[in-house]
Amino acid sequence: MFGKLKDKYDVRLLAPCKRLDVPVCAHADMLVGSLDGRVIVTRSYYEENKDLFSGVDPILTDEEHRREYPHDILLNFIDAKTAVVGLEKHVSKYAKTKKIINVKQGYTRCSTLVGQNFAVSADAGILSALSTLGYDTLKISEGDVMLKGYDHGFIGGASFAFGDDVYFFGSLSYHKDKDKIKGFLRRNGAKIHELDDTPLTDLGGAVIFDN
Repeated sequence: MFGKLKDKYDVRLLAPCKRLDVPVCAHADMLVGSLDGRVIVTRSYYEENKDLFSGVDPILTDEEHRREYPHDILLNFIDAKTAVVGLEKHVSKYAKTKKIINVKQGYTRCSTLVGQNFAVSADAGILSALSTLGYDTLKISEGDVMLKGYDHGFIGGASFAFGDDVYFFGSLSYHKDKDKIKGFLRRNGAKIHELDDTPLTDLGGAVIFDN
């Protein structure tokens, strides 16, 4: 699945973090925050995996993940340019350096495919927050995303956007809202890339940096 990405990007697969639940312990949307174009990682994870961050100047936080929700969502927020969207009480102190729009869904970034000016999610609260910030939004049905160990995963964890490109870990063909999603993305000028002919799988999304 990652072969197509390696032709265009320097792909770095994250090492598992023993402080998180096994199915999501190597997910980018859990382990790596993004704020104003900079990576945020816990100091302990960085010290254990320095090679993964070569060429990157991360913000290091002494905060720590814990396995139980909501203590695992430290870096699981959306940086929406003029504000941060997330579960305010439990996101990193660094996210709180910007205006925060509080939402109930702690797995905020997991739950949402966010492009330059659009967002797709099954969570109405997140979409409402992003809509107030000028994003065009699409609400989809919950489910149809695989995540081993859970009933289902999230669309944000099964995709990522960079520039005009939107990538999916799997194929939209298996999602009940496939036509709605494709139409919405195309109306927003996105180029759709399906990385495998399998059901969408939540792999934790991606954090992309244009060095």
